[in-house]
Formats: sequence, structure tokens, C-alpha cells
Amino acid sequence: MTKIIELAHALGEEIAKSDEIKNLEAAKEIFQSDAELQDKMNEYEADRMLLGQEFAKDTAEADEKAIADLRARIEELTREIGANPKYIAFSQAQQAMNALMAEVNAEIKFCITGERPEKCTHDCSSCSGCH
Repeated sequence: MTKIIELAHALGEEIAKSDEIKNLEAAKEIFQSDAELQDKMNEYEADRMLLGQEFAKDTAEADEKAIADLRARIEELTREIGANPKYIAFSQAQQAMNALMAEVNAEIKFCITGERPEKCTHDCSSCSGCH
């Protein structure tokens, strides 16, 4: 194993110990253990696939009623799933983990390029250049 891979492995082990990962794993377990919520998630995915199949058909062959019904059900499932506290907690835990990984990647990029990514303040006086 090269030194870079060894360091990456050590970094991965430290990330695995982070609160963000622990929270994500706990939220994921709770999210996945809710049978009713998982049924809705599965129905949502199946309906999306069916809707895609309808859209793939020629206009003359597509079933407009089926499309309308599928859209309505997908919207209803989206609202129900999105309002579920277990889904919200899982989504927030995923966002926190993604933010951690973005910070890690930004720091690695800084070490390689010497450029620290800037968050846009929309005040050009605080920036070294546009996006």
C-alpha cells in the first residue's frame, strides 16, 4: 500500500468514527425499520418507473389517465414521505454527512492546489473571482 492510500485509509477510519456518520447510521436504521414508510418509498419508485414507461410511449399510445393518476399519486406520496419525521431525520443526517465530506474534499483540494474554495457572498469585494 502506498503512503497516500494508507493516509486515505486512516482518514476513512476517522470519518467512520465521526458524529455525522454515527447519526446517519442511526437515522438510516430507524428510517429503514419503518415498514409503512418503506412501503411508500417502494410504491413511489414503482410509480415513477411506470410513469417513465408511459412517457416513453408514442403520444398516441400513452394512457393520459394513467399518467394523470400516477402523477397525482407520486405527488401524494412525496408529501407523505417528506412529512414523515423519520424521513426528515434521515435526510438531515445525510445532508450533514455530505457537508462533512464536502469540507474534507475542499481541504484536500486546498492542500493540492493552494486555493481555498470560497463561498459566494455576492459582494465582489470579498472575492478573488466569479464562480
